[in-house]
Amino acid sequence: MKRGEFKKILVVATGALLSPLTFQQEETIPCIAHAVSIEFGGATQ
Repeated sequence: MKRGEFKKILVVATGALLSPLTFQQEETIPCIAHAVSIEFGGATQ
């Protein structure tokens, strides 16, 4: 990032609430994702 190789970065953390009971009952698996967008660049004046 400091060398200017990347201008934009998207980081996505994911997770799922897994349990043996949910799997055995063939229910859907609740999941979640959080995204953070980071942009680098000098501001023009």
